[in-house]
Amino acid sequence: MVYWSPALSGHLHLLYDYIKETETMNFIIKVLLVLFLTIIIEFTVYWIFIRKEPLKLFFYALLINFLTFPLANYGYQYVLNNFVAIEIIVIFIESVVLFLLLKQKYLKSLWMSMAANLVTALLSFLL
Repeated sequence: MVYWSPALSGHLHLLYDYIKETETMNFIIKVLLVLFLTIIIEFTVYWIFIRKEPLKLFFYALLINFLTFPLANYGYQYVLNNFVAIEIIVIFIESVVLFLLLKQKYLKSLWMSMAANLVTALLSFLL
């Protein structure tokens, strides 16, 4: 039988704090894992379209996702709770950035962005 005491209360508080920190760490790890997978997948799609300068394409995938990933998450949670609308906005932002960085036709950049985001959006339902 366990009796309640102030000492036990202090230990429970420490346990509660540990659990909260663990939940926060698990969330952070999951977000970083999703970001990492998104970068790898979108880089792969870019590589399929371009097939040259892989380091530059990887850097662009990093740059683009460091811009759009937090914006999309913030937008979905606090501005517009509509996954499809957020994805459409991200596709257009990414297509413009790809157009400017790769100096190619806008339509090709749009197709690249749509393909990359379609793959990552579909995979997000599996994770």
